[in-house]
Amino acid sequence: MDQSNESDGEGATGSAPTGPVSRRRVLASVTTAVGASAVAGRASAKPPGGAGGAADTDGATRAEAWVETGVDTDGDGTPDRVHVRVSHPEGAADSERPPVIAIASPYHGEQTHGDATAEMYYDRSIAPAPDGDANGPATLGDPTAGGESGPTHSPIDGPATAYRWTERRYLPKGYAVARVSSLGTARSTGCYTAAGPPTVAALESVVDWFNGRATAYDAPEGGAEVTADWTNGRTGMIGGSALGELANGVATTGVDGLETIVPQSANVGQYGLFRSNGTPVSVTPDASEGMTDIGTWIQASNAKRPDCDRWTERAEAGQDLATGDYTDFWHERTFLTGAGAVDCSVLIAHAVDDPIVTPNNAADWYETLAARDVPLKLWLYEGGHRGPAGEAWERTLDRWWAHWLKDEDTGVMDDDPVTVVHGSRSATEGSMATYAEWPVPTAEPATVRFGSGGATRGAVTTSEPDPGTESLVDDPSTPATDLVAADESPHRLRYETPPLTESVHVSGRVVPSLSLSLDEPTVVSVALVEYGPYSADIVTRGWADPLNRPAYREYDTPLAYRQSLRESAPLPEDGTVRAEFPLQATDHVFEADSRIGLVVYASDSEFTLHPPGNRTVELSLADSGVDLPVAGGESTLTAAFAAEPTDTATESPAGTTTRTGTGTDTATETPDRSAGTSDGTVASTVVTDGDVTTDGTTSADGPGFGVGAALAAVGGLAGLLRRGGADD
Repeated sequence: MDQSNESDGEGATGSAPTGPVSRRRVLASVTTAVGASAVAGRASAKPPGGAGGAADTDGATRAEAWVETGVDTDGDGTPDRVHVRVSHPEGAADSERPPVIAIASPYHGEQTHGDATAEMYYDRSIAPAPDGDANGPATLGDPTAGGESGPTHSPIDGPATAYRWTERRYLPKGYAVARVSSLGTARSTGCYTAAGPPTVAALESVVDWFNGRATAYDAPEGGAEVTADWTNGRTGMIGGSALGELANGVATTGVDGLETIVPQSANVGQYGLFRSNGTPVSVTPDASEGMTDIGTWIQASNAKRPDCDRWTERAEAGQDLATGDYTDFWHERTFLTGAGAVDCSVLIAHAVDDPIVTPNNAADWYETLAARDVPLKLWLYEGGHRGPAGEAWERTLDRWWAHWLKDEDTGVMDDDPVTVVHGSRSATEGSMATYAEWPVPTAEPATVRFGSGGATRGAVTTSEPDPGTESLVDDPSTPATDLVAADESPHRLRYETPPLTESVHVSGRVVPSLSLSLDEPTVVSVALVEYGPYSADIVTRGWADPLNRPAYREYDTPLAYRQSLRESAPLPEDGTVRAEFPLQATDHVFEADSRIGLVVYASDSEFTLHPPGNRTVELSLADSGVDLPVAGGESTLTAAFAAEPTDTATESPAGTTTRTGTGTDTATETPDRSAGTSDGTVASTVVTDGDVTTDGTTSADGPGFGVGAALAAVGGLAGLLRRGGADD
């Protein structure tokens, strides 16, 4: 939990990992904490502990204010106020007035959603229910933590470190920096709503104040009026995870003066955080029987604000854990609905192996904004739930701010719109490529089918599938990592290609279309796996509720697809349903001598509900398939199949596997490696302890998606993002 209520704590910046290791070495272990970055604001108020503005030892003037909003979330009859701390170059009000970079965050106070206790969690040992059969929200559970705090992704000193880092970097460059406490957190009044409409509206008032259209005071109640006379009002917002979510939300208001946002590992509303294809998912990888839902976060964050209990009640009434349907509650919290109002530029940064804010959030947002010709860039990397790092990113960010907040000709918009960092979150430790569009220009869907033998190792083939059916028995107690690695198991169906003679680049969204027969309702999961000579690495995965009958390719936009998940229905008499849904978006190069695997299973112990009773799922081989968006299409995929495996892997001194391989796509490749690495190899080391980065994000050990070469980005053709280049 961030503890930067009154002072800005400094944390170790933490360098990117070094040392030899296999291609997706560590990323499967990087999870946890939410990151932070800068957000935009503009203020002129009293310094902490005094009136007016006071110059600090570094020549900056620091002040604070409470911006009056148009909402009253605690129902006390007075408008809520948002607390803003600002730093600006000394004398800014008397000379050239700077634009503002700011951090809006729910983590500045002593209480956050990370302080949830056992009784705030919901029982996940339930099965999906058809629409109308669920009797309100699931009962509160009692996870094995036994009264201790449950899973969290709150940052450790994240926002404070980000704020201080942003000050150090951008105050000397002529920017003001603001730290804004989200509604109902820290020294702001009101209630925490988890980026609900009132919170977004309150932050809009902050931008209005920067531009002289709202009122602020020098106290949370009463006080003297203060103005933001030190800024020109041009605002940029930046932030990681929940901080980036707030930036996304404010952008959908279309507020005048917001020039740009830089969301990092950020969701586009809460449905994309707590739900996937109609089924609830855990916001952090966790196998306990107590599941976090949005009601958990709201209750925990408002625990010290007794006037805010009704927000927990609203969340419990609207979240609908049993069905996972896309309801009006989720719809009003989905920023995709407000994309048409976005009137600022957007630089999206996201890790393709983020297990918390999953990559489809970035993909959905980029596709939706690209369809509306919003000025866009996408920066993709590996590193779990953390922000990007390295000099290449920092230089891009410098040029981005200067272009959009100062109208300087930096050439940043002349660069390729898509940047992908492979093997790390920093180009220094991996390699960086730029593309004109995403998925990569040569990507075409290759439909693969299943050959019998899934209990051990069935085939993935581009030829005719085998007839008949194969069955699995759900086992919520077995982690997906064990299921995909097992040579034999009744709890999953494993299919894989022959060994590859050359690398294969998968770029886009992998879409299974499965014909299933269920004896009772349960969750269905699919994992895309890279099988090496000594490893089984999950590249990406996805989860769905078959009762929603997801039919992804029938819808043209991410929002239209979400709307299709509003209703679930009982199983037909024969139990047969079709489920077509996207896995998390990815851009990954399968190396030569590896095999492409697809594993079908039911519940995912770390992410989904845990239906009781070990339910049976039957898969029709003849009527099922998976679309793989392959660079070069089906011909490239089949040409890479080998008759016999050839093992060219070598063991590194650390005991990890290092391979070499090249992709088949045209990209601008920029190797930027550390000393001691060789061409074609990525050097790194497994991260086992949390580290605080230069932008304030943190990481600790835990399961990740292990997505290898980065999720490539979107260059402007929105339809490509969802259909792998095919508009069928």
